[in-house]
Amino acid sequence: MKHLAKLSCRLLAASLAAVQLLTAAAGAAFTNAFTYSYPVGEGLTYTRTEGKNSAGNQTANILSYQPNTGVTPIMVYADEQLYGSQATITNAVNYLESQGMRVIGGTNADFFVMSSGIPIGLVIDEGELISSDAWQYAVGFKADGTAVMGRPTMSMSVSGTSGTVSVSYFNKTRTTAGAYLLDYNYDDATHFSANGTYIVLERVDSTPVTVNGSVKLRVVSKGTGNSSFAIAENQMVLTKSDGANVASWTDFQVGEEVTLSIYASDSNWADVEYAVGGKLLIDNSTVTTSGIDGASSTRARSAIGVKADGTVVLYEIDGNQSSSAGLTAAQLGQELLELGCVRAICLDGGGSSAMALRKPGESTASLISSPSDGSQRACANYIFFINNVASDGVTTYAFLTPSYRYVMPGASTWFSVKGADASYGPAADPADLTYTVSNDLGTVNGQTFTAGMTTGTATITASNGSASGSMQVCITGDIQSISLQSGGEDISSVSLDPGESIDLDGIAYHLGQKMASVDTSFTWQVSDGIGTVDENGVFTAGENMASGTLTCSYGSVSKSLSVNVGMGDPQDAETVAGFESSTDGCTATTGVTLSHVTDYTEVARGTGSLQAAYDGTQVSAATISLPQTDVSDTNYLTLWARGTGTQVTLTAVFADAEGNELTASLSAAATDSWRQLTAVVPDGAVYLTGVRFNRSGTDAANSALYLDQIVVSADHVVTNTDAPAVSLNSTALTVSAGASATVTGTATMENGKYPARAENISVKVDGKSVSGAASMSGSTMTVTTGALSAGTHCVTIDVSDDAGNRTRVTATVTAGSAGSVFADTANHWSGGYASLLYANGIMQGETGSDGSSYFNPDRNLTRQEFAVTIARLLGLDTSYTGKMDFADDNNIASWAHGAVYAVSQAGIMQGSSSGGSLYFEPNAEMTRAEVMTVIGRCLPRGYASASLSYSDASSIPSWARDQVQICVSAGIISGYEDNTLRPLGNITRGEIAKILAMF
Repeated sequence: MKHLAKLSCRLLAASLAAVQLLTAAAGAAFTNAFTYSYPVGEGLTYTRTEGKNSAGNQTANILSYQPNTGVTPIMVYADEQLYGSQATITNAVNYLESQGMRVIGGTNADFFVMSSGIPIGLVIDEGELISSDAWQYAVGFKADGTAVMGRPTMSMSVSGTSGTVSVSYFNKTRTTAGAYLLDYNYDDATHFSANGTYIVLERVDSTPVTVNGSVKLRVVSKGTGNSSFAIAENQMVLTKSDGANVASWTDFQVGEEVTLSIYASDSNWADVEYAVGGKLLIDNSTVTTSGIDGASSTRARSAIGVKADGTVVLYEIDGNQSSSAGLTAAQLGQELLELGCVRAICLDGGGSSAMALRKPGESTASLISSPSDGSQRACANYIFFINNVASDGVTTYAFLTPSYRYVMPGASTWFSVKGADASYGPAADPADLTYTVSNDLGTVNGQTFTAGMTTGTATITASNGSASGSMQVCITGDIQSISLQSGGEDISSVSLDPGESIDLDGIAYHLGQKMASVDTSFTWQVSDGIGTVDENGVFTAGENMASGTLTCSYGSVSKSLSVNVGMGDPQDAETVAGFESSTDGCTATTGVTLSHVTDYTEVARGTGSLQAAYDGTQVSAATISLPQTDVSDTNYLTLWARGTGTQVTLTAVFADAEGNELTASLSAAATDSWRQLTAVVPDGAVYLTGVRFNRSGTDAANSALYLDQIVVSADHVVTNTDAPAVSLNSTALTVSAGASATVTGTATMENGKYPARAENISVKVDGKSVSGAASMSGSTMTVTTGALSAGTHCVTIDVSDDAGNRTRVTATVTAGSAGSVFADTANHWSGGYASLLYANGIMQGETGSDGSSYFNPDRNLTRQEFAVTIARLLGLDTSYTGKMDFADDNNIASWAHGAVYAVSQAGIMQGSSSGGSLYFEPNAEMTRAEVMTVIGRCLPRGYASASLSYSDASSIPSWARDQVQICVSAGIISGYEDNTLRPLGNITRGEIAKILAMF
């Protein structure tokens, strides 16, 4: 980088800060603008303006300079040569400071060719002309800091005895636009790529190229071609491209001495030490945007202007971001007019716009703008102000900087305090400061300012007698947007367990800037059912799973976030005995016979229960020993009980650590109907050992006590009667043949308070149990099948809770192509189910006269056909060939005989009485009520009894109603689109295929 600084020593005297809150009249382009400023050097003031216009929020950085020698402007570019000379503003600052320069601030300068870094306009460095103006406007600075602004309109020529060549461009990349002159400041090579003519000149002496000056040269060689060649430090190359119309071109002879002459009609340019180019923006107080690239677009922009009194204004505005949209060229010109400029030029903008500043008390300048590209762009050249006043390190100023410039009424902001000496350089931080606040707009405690409830601009002044300073903050209720944070991070949603709390912070924004905010100034609200929120933004989730919104508002501005109240972990609970497949190892005292029973009338939950049969006339008390269960961490016992014959009361039996017996009475006596009984685990109990019953009333010889679903739990009894809530994300899935399927959804229990337990989820794929297929993550349930062959498959998911209540859902999976086994189901809705049942040996078809197999999906199903189908489904023994008790036994087909016997013995299909005889009616067509009754008897107990809201619910036979409710609840059967169930209607083979496939 090339630079020169004129040293001067002058003490600085200025107040440290000035501020104003502008109205529309005071800042025409910006409305409701907040402006604050402070001096940063002798005659140099930094100003920040934040406001908005029709394009959005705006942020401008301004350096105002009154020419003096204590601070002087310079131009800097990135290397010894122009070509490829590009650097970011930070790199430019670092270079200057490494050379001993104290940079106060500056901005990017001229437009440039991105590929080469060659600036478009004038470049003067240390009084030397580096590159010509190319008929562009420019700004130059004299040694005393005075600015010259206008169009230099320089003429250049090379003359000798052979003639005179008018030079159009000096140190610009050659085109066909005229004659070009290059020297070592361009680069150490010509970078020619097109054919042309050239004459190599060598300096006769070391006279620099200056405005209104001349240089003696001698021709050393000449030639033509399109190859780049070297330029020596003492050489120049006069050249033109083929096709260029240069009427004055002269073929100087080798050895001929020539003179380069440079002339500017305005002699002020001859006194300029530094200069850069730009494009005219204001001329004689009139804005003009002709020739400015992208003048009508809104973007980041930079400019430099001059006031009538000679004050220089360096202006940068950010763009392409929420905090600052940027300006059009016309708006930029208007801004500089409002600042008092009578002439201005537009500098490069967009991603090039950048400003650096050394704040008072800092040792180096740093980026103060926000680049629109997200990072700094390397530019061709810069304008900087250099501090020439010596630093003495004696604290003169207190520089105060708030964390937030905008403050809500009642909110607080911390501020830093940094010491600065008379040159605004580093100094020790001042101590023992006393603070005052203008107009009683707030208070200061330590280094924290707390605003009062009155809006306005507060000036906070600090002084200790030897050092002083002030800062300004804007107290405003003009909140334009709000964000919500937790732990300092923005959030848009929150998920909590029931009863869990989270402390939220409302963050207000004004003009895109984050404000000092206070939670109690906002209004906090939550939607019904999700929890509560207090005035400090502390949200506490409710006790039930729910979702909704939390809203933080201030006036008409609000911000909402979605709230999901999940669920806590389920309590510790253990099923002591469920009796699903056996007596679970229970034993009993003398006189009591234990057995495992499965008849649906004798089961409370699941598919089995424990029967304790005894002679009530002989046995007055007995104990059923249970699997010894550790209850040291549990507090409650829950079980289902039912008694027949003798009336009894029940007592839970426990043991302490030494084996001593402890007892607890169950909450009620056993009756003829199932009841859920509870007991509290006694203090000191370590093990549950059994259940004791005592005769309490009338005795009977054939008595029995039934027990089911014995559970111990830690936090509460499991007496809830609501079924688990289960929902699948999709009930129809497609996978490739041979791939597994993943079924996802949610499963919760106890009114949505807790996730279902994975161990309480049973999965069947095509009627076959699959162990370990289900997993839970929170309330999310995932079921994964094994590899599925091509065709239709049914995944049945049965979810139970700790009390034995259960819910059943089913998904249909099509693996690959779901071909049809039967000729008449290829296009029938039941085709996939029919093929599945055929593959599993549950349903078969008939062979037609054409040799094809037919399913007859729309034909009604007879009772004996259904008996065969349900016996196959349940795996019953159908080998019986003897006589049955049905009067119409001879009418039962031989292929159905064993199946009819099996289902009748299992109690799931019965006949009807007529004339004192029992008839099976094998050829009668099954009704939907009959099918639901049979299916209902085969299902585990624990499904909720669904409310039957069908329009024809009254036609359901009383003997079928209970089982119909269970089937509807379990999703085995559903109604029609017209809201009818049609219980007395017949059922087709296609319909029964779907029902059984999903069983």
